[in-house]
Amino acid sequence: MTQPQSRQTLQPIDLPPLPDEAAVALIEVLRELLFQFKGHYFGQLCRYHA
Repeated sequence: MTQPQSRQTLQPIDLPPLPDEAAVALIEVLRELLFQFKGHYFGQLCRYHA
């Protein structure tokens, strides 16, 4: 098992303007992606943050 690497500093992203409907749809996709990701990697996330 490898050791976690040090975290890199995130750089801001220049996002384009979106219509309200597109912004809502995008956040829903991102929430679902996060939900699925957490469900799949739950054990690893718990071990890392223990």
